[in-house]
Amino acid sequence: MTPVSDAVEADALFTAYHDRIRCYIASMVRDPAEAEDLAQETFLRAHCRQDTLRDPKAARGWLYRIATRVCVDHLRKRARQAALDGEEEPQHEARAVSEAPSAQERAERAETSACVQRCLDYLPDNYRAVILLYEAHGLTAPEIAELLGVSPGTIKIRLHRARRRLQEVMQIGCAVSEGSGGVPCCEPKL
Repeated sequence: MTPVSDAVEADALFTAYHDRIRCYIASMVRDPAEAEDLAQETFLRAHCRQDTLRDPKAARGWLYRIATRVCVDHLRKRARQAALDGEEEPQHEARAVSEAPSAQERAERAETSACVQRCLDYLPDNYRAVILLYEAHGLTAPEIAELLGVSPGTIKIRLHRARRRLQEVMQIGCAVSEGSGGVPCCEPKL
């Protein structure tokens, strides 16, 4: 390949996947500014390692694998730094996006989303990554397995355990009730 065609392919990947990768990273690190920086790092690594992409049809999984590695590296670095500083990691407030028609339903969904996001923070990184890739980003178990370099069976087990752990955390930390229109409404327990 020539440098021009490499640049065109890199631009096409960036255009096609930047928003999805940034959203995935934001769900992992919980900071929009960090997410943008880490998304840029992801695409920089992808560009530097473009020769490792054997099948252009697998670009999505390949980019998610790189993004996951970038996030894990960042989270480990942040945890080490927090341990060195003797400080706890900053708590980031969850942002909820909803497309409900009424203001009340939007508020209920925002509360529920924020509650679930807070509960996701209590999951180990490998469980949080699997559940976000599967539920929020629509990847299949085999795609996630390839992305993380483990077997599909391992992903299914992690997904099952992540859902169970999330449910346990939510039972401890959330009060679930029926909101307007039968939509579940979740509020943190005091």
